[in-house]
Amino acid sequence: MSNGSALERKLAREIAARKQAELLLEQKSLELYEANEHLKLVLTQLKRQTHKDLHKLAFEEQINETLIHFGRAFLSRTLDDGLLSNLLERLDSSSALTESGLFLATDIVTTIHDSRFGHAQRDKVDEIKPYAFWEEDRVSLPLEIDHKVVGELSVLTEDQDIEEEFVVSQIRLVADLLCSAISRQIMLTNTQEARARAEESERATKEFVAMINHELRTPLNGLLGSAELLADTSLDEEQRTLLTNLSHTGDFLRHIINDILDFSKMSAGMMELIPSTFAWKELTNMLQGVFANKAQEKGIQFSIHSAPEVPDFLIGDFDRICQILINLVGNAIKFTSAGSVQVEVFWQENNLHISVKDTGIGIPEGAKAILFDPFVQADRTAKRNFEGTGLGLAICKNLIDLMKGEISFTSQTGVGTQFKLSIPLKVATQESKIEKTDSGVTKPLESLSILVVDDIRMNQVIINQMLKKLSITPDIASNGLEAIKAASGSSYDLIFMDCRMPEMDGFEATSYLREQEFSQPIIALTAGTTLEEREKCIQCGMDDILTKPYTAKDLRLMLEKWA
Repeated sequence: MSNGSALERKLAREIAARKQAELLLEQKSLELYEANEHLKLVLTQLKRQTHKDLHKLAFEEQINETLIHFGRAFLSRTLDDGLLSNLLERLDSSSALTESGLFLATDIVTTIHDSRFGHAQRDKVDEIKPYAFWEEDRVSLPLEIDHKVVGELSVLTEDQDIEEEFVVSQIRLVADLLCSAISRQIMLTNTQEARARAEESERATKEFVAMINHELRTPLNGLLGSAELLADTSLDEEQRTLLTNLSHTGDFLRHIINDILDFSKMSAGMMELIPSTFAWKELTNMLQGVFANKAQEKGIQFSIHSAPEVPDFLIGDFDRICQILINLVGNAIKFTSAGSVQVEVFWQENNLHISVKDTGIGIPEGAKAILFDPFVQADRTAKRNFEGTGLGLAICKNLIDLMKGEISFTSQTGVGTQFKLSIPLKVATQESKIEKTDSGVTKPLESLSILVVDDIRMNQVIINQMLKKLSITPDIASNGLEAIKAASGSSYDLIFMDCRMPEMDGFEATSYLREQEFSQPIIALTAGTTLEEREKCIQCGMDDILTKPYTAKDLRLMLEKWA
């Protein structure tokens, strides 16, 4: 009985152990199954995520390629309708987008003519939301320039595996590129328009200055020319006094007109230098001729001393250097009632150094800092004792700056003033000296056959009378057509040709005569003083220029030079 009980207990223990093992096996199998199922789920999710990542990566690469391609295009081309249409076509070709659309305000960029491109969703700017928003599968982003909404970019998404946030981030890059391109085009357009306006303004200013130059100098030519001719006639004392007043007034008016015209050119950036070879003695003789009598009339001493090392011949703008010295010496004599005006000149390191020193009234402290500003005068009251426009020193400063020179002054009220200037100049070569000085007459003046071409009757009379005093009776033509007809029937030794005339101007007439192989000298009669007009005279075939208002002496010198 006891043996049976032990066997039963052993069997029971084995059964229990087997059941426990089976239960454990079942549990482990379940855990293994669950682990396998979880692994399958993870693999499926990983596979799905990998698929999404590949789609995102492909989409991102397509957007990057679009940004690079059109970034270069926007930098190298004008932003226009065709370029924007190409951009939308490129977006539509991507794997995740279709039906791209663009709306732009019509007035934002002048180079873009249409306002709707592709599948644009808006017609008006005020319909655009100032943030990215979705309408089903379509996302729209505003385009902003300087914090102002000017358009909208919209796309329809096809790939549901790419998150909306990622799509928006990529499309925003394209929108930013568009905004940059639009801003750049606006800036370029504004710059081009500003340049065009500046060029038009410069052209209009040049034309205005040239017109005013002509309109002011032309009647002045008649006034001063008539006074000069009248001085050579028989006059009683009263008439000669009146004529002297007329001549002085005309000269004063000429200086004022010259200052105003030079200031206009200076303000417009049109002041130019015309260098040539000149003799320094010619300049000192000019100063003596202009100011010696004026100084004597005021009872003051006037002297010019040039150091021996000053070259005999120099290269520079003779007329402008004369203008500077006439202004400085003229002011010195004007503001000096007793004592002296001394001009000292020396040469050092290729610079002409000039000092103009006077014992005049001096310059007040309050005027020194602004002395070279335009319209500045030491005495500005209505009772001022000294006439002038206040432009002379401003013009001198501008001319010296153009010459790369320097000007300065020292002054003490009641003691006097000293102006110092240095101008870099070249020393003329031997060849240019000879060229400058060799102007011998090859034909007697009275035997010259001259044609004068001018449309203004007063100018015709003036030059005709001046030439008659040289025993020359010229033929007269009133425009270019008459000049061509006259030249075809006569052999003229020289033609004086006005530049601005009706029907055919002097430039066109000269060009035609040169084409017809007319080889004799043609001298321009012009009120124009700009380098551009002088170059135009030379380019059309004219040989030299006689600037209005001219004197009988100027006319004779021109004839002696070209006869």
